[in-house]
Amino acid sequence: MTETTEGRRDGSAVRVEDRLLRGAHAAVLAVTMAVQFGLCLPTLIEHSRRYDPLWLEIAGFVLLAGVAAGAAVCLARHGRIPPSARRVGASLVLLVAGAAAVAAPAGNYLDRAHWYFGLVGWYGVLLLFDRPPARLALFLGANLVVALAKAVLSGPPDPVAWAAMAVSVVSVYGFQLALSLVIQEVRRVAARARETAEEEERLRTAEAVAEHLHRDHRQRYVALLGTAVPLLAELGYGLLDPSDPDVRRRCAREAARMRRLFAESNDVSDRLVHELRAVIEVAERSGITVQFAARGEPRDLSKDVRRELIDPVAAVLAAAGSNARVTVVRTSDRVRVSALGDGPAPRPEFVSRHVEVNRVVAKNRLWVEAVWRQAMPSR
Repeated sequence: MTETTEGRRDGSAVRVEDRLLRGAHAAVLAVTMAVQFGLCLPTLIEHSRRYDPLWLEIAGFVLLAGVAAGAAVCLARHGRIPPSARRVGASLVLLVAGAAAVAAPAGNYLDRAHWYFGLVGWYGVLLLFDRPPARLALFLGANLVVALAKAVLSGPPDPVAWAAMAVSVVSVYGFQLALSLVIQEVRRVAARARETAEEEERLRTAEAVAEHLHRDHRQRYVALLGTAVPLLAELGYGLLDPSDPDVRRRCAREAARMRRLFAESNDVSDRLVHELRAVIEVAERSGITVQFAARGEPRDLSKDVRRELIDPVAAVLAAAGSNARVTVVRTSDRVRVSALGDGPAPRPEFVSRHVEVNRVVAKNRLWVEAVWRQAMPSR
């Protein structure tokens, strides 16, 4: 139960963070595409006669659209843009910026014909979504260098033009850098949401474990009410003689059952053998020599099946006078637990819903075998 709950907890917490980040990244992609096709494409068409050569501008526009399509595929398949795709995409975008600047008319990026200037920044926000804002600042700086080189080579701008260019840079790139900072805050919010989800799942898991333990302890107490409690009551009121061999065998059997119930709560890889050893330990403390052998790989058996396999063995050990032998054989389709002891046959007969119980009595020796088969219900 713990592993399943842990896996569910991790999956739920990761989904909370993943949805927030995917939503923000998809929003940036949508804005980038809207700017390219809603603002830049009409500008490119309007000033198509001013580009030399025009095909270079068209190729750059198509290449940017291809980068956006690749980013959309990565987001749809992986929820993020892999580092290798991010590096290739950023390099292509800067290449497009340089090519578009070469083919653009003389002047600076204040001319509307320089459609690529602000769009490149949006691609930087898209591709560097999960990178620190400093990376975006370097990317924007590289694009700005290309744009300034075009402006200077076209003829040094006058002071008024420089001031207007500075205002444009601050307004466009400042907004994009501010958006990058907002994205980083979204990432922090997503991380806090994941931590909150993990804490909630931990509380739910703790409540489920506590409820399971309470129910398990109650079931164990109910299992003792019908046998151990009446025996203790009769001993306490003097209705039974502790020196009577039958009474001593009953006490040994109930002690073995209680020891097995305690062993059920232990976290071990082979629960059947662990609980059998607990029963054998009670018999050995009573002076019984017990030989034990187990063959085969451990099987995942339910608690009820383990109880019904062990109870007949506990009865044989409780009735044994001096020695006993316990054997466990596990195959691919069944589990056999048998016990041979030098004592009288216990009463009453064993009644089981999950296993078959066979017994043979011969010359004051008792052999009992409990068999669980794969086809039988185990839960």
